[in-house]
Amino acid sequence: MYLRVDTTAKTMALVEPDDTDEFHLEVPGSTDLELIDETVASQGAGRLVGGDAWISIVWLRAHAEGNVGDDWPMRFQKMLDYAGSKGWLNDDRTYVRGHIKNA
Repeated sequence: MYLRVDTTAKTMALVEPDDTDEFHLEVPGSTDLELIDETVASQGAGRLVGGDAWISIVWLRAHAEGNVGDDWPMRFQKMLDYAGSKGWLNDDRTYVRGHIKNA
């Protein structure tokens, strides 16, 4: 799954939510971190810290709902467990880190 972030329109969409093998943010055009941060924050999804985005797990679950298979909660949890083992979750495990890719 990934988030497509449009800094011009200030919109964001969860793409391929059923794919729990990876997570990142895809930003077509500008990779201005301030614009990306403003867009992510305006959607209530999280914030940028340094060069990475910290995205709300609650936000991801809400935006995946209805667009994923029945086994998605288990696969999503496995993704989060893996992320936690790499230090890609915040201390209270409410945000997951996503790197930013220029699309």
